[in-house]
Amino acid sequence: MNLETFIKDILSHNIAPEDFSLYVENIWKSKQGCVRYHPDPSSFCLDIWHLSFDKLITEHGRYEQPLSISQHLFGDENHVSVRLVYDPPKQNNQAALEYHSHPVDTVIIVVSGSGMFSLIYNDSKQPIDIDLKPGKALFFPANTIHTIKKVGNEGLETLNITNRLNQPRYRTESIDEKKDLLVKPSEDFSQSYDPNLF
Repeated sequence: MNLETFIKDILSHNIAPEDFSLYVENIWKSKQGCVRYHPDPSSFCLDIWHLSFDKLITEHGRYEQPLSISQHLFGDENHVSVRLVYDPPKQNNQAALEYHSHPVDTVIIVVSGSGMFSLIYNDSKQPIDIDLKPGKALFFPANTIHTIKKVGNEGLETLNITNRLNQPRYRTESIDEKKDLLVKPSEDFSQSYDPNLF
């Protein structure tokens, strides 16, 4: 399956968690490495917009770290889960995001912006840095140590896809001035986060 077909199947809810995990594992172990590239990320932005149109915008991240805003597009603990995430440029008073891992298989697809991703590949001790630009897709299995090392001046917007729900903790700062940062966000930002929706 090529990347275009994979993204289409994800956005149309046409892939089971076990097939998603197998696909991630095969790419992770392949000779080409864990990075793939889609030459035209704008081709799936309309699908993302439709999925995000009526979704709540939430914020996450530790208080001393850059604030990220996101929209949970779909998925739960038993199904493939997709979030649209915007990471703003780092502010002077904020610490960098530390290396960490998640208990889920993950694909991160860059929708817009730029940055630098870093991961520990196959238990090596030396991190591998990967330049991020629109269309670049990173595939890595659960418990892979990684971080976003740098975010470009325009911020970084990604589609974060996991084999099951992996929502971070939420923050409560006002998002009014950030509401235009996502690709084409929902028109209604008056809603507040309701944990029962997830």
